[in-house]
Amino acid sequence: MPLMAEIRSPRLLMEECRRYTTQLSELRMLLEERLHAAQAELARLRDPYDPCEVAPSAARTRPSAARVRQARLDVAAIEAALERMDRGLYGTCTRCEVFLPLDRLRLAPHVQQCASCAGETRLTA
Repeated sequence: MPLMAEIRSPRLLMEECRRYTTQLSELRMLLEERLHAAQAELARLRDPYDPCEVAPSAARTRPSAARVRQARLDVAAIEAALERMDRGLYGTCTRCEVFLPLDRLRLAPHVQQCASCAGETRLTA
Protein backbone atom coordinates (compact mmCIF):
# COMPACT_ATOMS: atom_id res chain seq x y z
CA MET A 1 0.00 0.00 0.00
CA PRO A 2 1.47 3.40 -0.98
CA LEU A 3 2.46 5.88 1.66
CA MET A 4 0.49 9.11 1.90
CA ALA A 5 3.58 11.07 0.84
CA GLU A 6 3.66 9.09 -2.44
CA ILE A 7 0.07 9.90 -3.36
CA ARG A 8 -0.34 13.04 -5.46
CA SER A 9 -3.48 15.00 -5.96
CA PRO A 10 -5.28 14.52 -9.27
CA ARG A 11 -4.76 18.23 -9.99
CA LEU A 12 -0.97 17.92 -9.67
CA LEU A 13 -0.94 14.79 -11.80
CA MET A 14 -2.94 16.57 -14.52
CA GLU A 15 -0.57 19.55 -14.44
CA GLU A 16 2.39 17.22 -14.79
CA CYS A 17 0.70 15.38 -17.65
CA ARG A 18 0.02 18.68 -19.46
CA ARG A 19 3.63 19.76 -18.99
CA TYR A 20 4.95 16.49 -20.45
CA THR A 21 2.47 16.63 -23.32
CA THR A 22 3.60 20.17 -24.15
CA GLN A 23 7.26 19.14 -24.04
CA LEU A 24 6.58 16.18 -26.33
CA SER A 25 4.71 18.42 -28.78
CA GLU A 26 7.64 20.85 -28.86
CA LEU A 27 10.09 18.01 -29.42
CA ARG A 28 7.91 16.53 -32.19
CA MET A 29 7.85 19.90 -33.97
CA LEU A 30 11.63 20.15 -33.62
CA LEU A 31 12.07 16.63 -35.00
CA GLU A 32 9.75 17.34 -37.93
CA GLU A 33 11.60 20.59 -38.74
CA ARG A 34 14.92 18.78 -38.65
CA LEU A 35 13.53 15.94 -40.76
CA HIS A 36 12.43 18.36 -43.49
CA ALA A 37 15.83 20.07 -43.40
CA ALA A 38 17.68 16.73 -43.50
CA GLN A 39 15.54 15.49 -46.40
CA ALA A 40 16.18 18.73 -48.29
CA GLU A 41 19.92 18.39 -47.68
CA LEU A 42 19.85 14.78 -48.89
CA ALA A 43 17.97 15.81 -52.03
CA ARG A 44 20.48 18.62 -52.62
CA LEU A 45 23.40 16.22 -52.22
CA ARG A 46 21.85 13.71 -54.60
CA ASP A 47 21.35 16.40 -57.27
CA PRO A 48 23.73 19.28 -56.61
CA TYR A 49 23.23 20.79 -60.06
CA ASP A 50 20.35 23.24 -59.78
CA PRO A 51 19.13 24.14 -63.29
CA CYS A 52 17.60 27.34 -61.90
CA GLU A 53 20.94 28.64 -60.64
CA VAL A 54 21.79 31.92 -62.37
CA ALA A 55 25.57 31.54 -62.44
CA PRO A 56 26.57 27.87 -62.20
CA SER A 57 29.99 27.36 -60.72
CA ALA A 58 32.49 25.67 -62.99
CA ALA A 59 34.39 24.46 -59.93
CA ARG A 60 31.41 22.58 -58.47
CA THR A 61 32.01 18.91 -57.78
CA ARG A 62 29.81 16.05 -56.79
CA PRO A 63 29.39 15.55 -53.04
CA SER A 64 31.40 12.79 -51.46
CA ALA A 65 29.82 9.42 -50.78
CA ALA A 66 30.49 10.02 -47.07
CA ARG A 67 28.40 13.21 -47.06
CA VAL A 68 25.52 11.46 -48.82
CA ARG A 69 25.78 8.51 -46.42
CA GLN A 70 25.76 10.87 -43.39
CA ALA A 71 22.71 12.70 -44.75
CA ARG A 72 20.91 9.34 -45.13
CA LEU A 73 21.87 8.42 -41.56
CA ASP A 74 20.56 11.76 -40.29
CA VAL A 75 17.20 11.23 -42.00
CA ALA A 76 16.99 7.65 -40.67
CA ALA A 77 17.83 8.72 -37.09
CA ILE A 78 15.16 11.41 -37.09
CA GLU A 79 12.57 9.06 -38.59
CA ALA A 80 13.45 6.46 -35.93
CA ALA A 81 12.99 9.06 -33.18
CA LEU A 82 9.55 9.98 -34.55
CA GLU A 83 8.62 6.29 -34.69
CA ARG A 84 9.75 5.82 -31.07
CA MET A 85 7.64 8.82 -30.13
CA ASP A 86 4.60 7.28 -31.85
CA ARG A 87 5.20 4.02 -29.96
CA GLY A 88 5.55 5.79 -26.60
CA LEU A 89 9.23 4.95 -26.22
CA TYR A 90 10.75 8.33 -27.04
CA GLY A 91 12.96 9.93 -24.45
CA THR A 92 14.38 6.74 -23.00
CA CYS A 93 17.77 5.17 -23.72
CA THR A 94 17.53 2.20 -26.07
CA ARG A 95 20.21 0.36 -24.07
CA CYS A 96 19.59 1.01 -20.37
CA GLU A 97 16.06 2.50 -20.59
CA VAL A 98 16.95 5.49 -18.39
CA PHE A 99 15.08 8.73 -19.17
CA LEU A 100 17.07 11.08 -21.37
CA PRO A 101 17.48 14.61 -19.98
CA LEU A 102 15.21 17.18 -21.60
CA ASP A 103 18.20 19.43 -22.34
CA ARG A 104 19.83 16.58 -24.28
CA LEU A 105 16.65 16.00 -26.28
CA ARG A 106 16.27 19.70 -27.06
CA LEU A 107 19.86 19.86 -28.29
CA ALA A 108 19.70 16.62 -30.29
CA PRO A 109 16.10 15.36 -30.36
CA HIS A 110 17.00 12.32 -32.46
CA VAL A 111 19.38 10.79 -29.88
CA GLN A 112 18.35 7.36 -28.64
CA GLN A 113 21.00 6.69 -26.00
CA CYS A 114 22.04 8.37 -22.79
CA ALA A 115 25.52 9.90 -22.68
CA SER A 116 26.83 6.91 -20.69
CA CYS A 117 25.64 4.29 -23.16
CA ALA A 118 26.73 6.40 -26.11
CA GLY A 119 30.21 6.61 -24.57
CA GLU A 120 30.20 10.39 -24.49
CA THR A 121 32.29 12.40 -22.11
CA ARG A 122 30.25 15.53 -22.75
CA LEU A 123 27.08 16.46 -24.61
CA THR A 124 27.72 17.48 -28.22
CA ALA A 125 25.40 18.57 -31.01
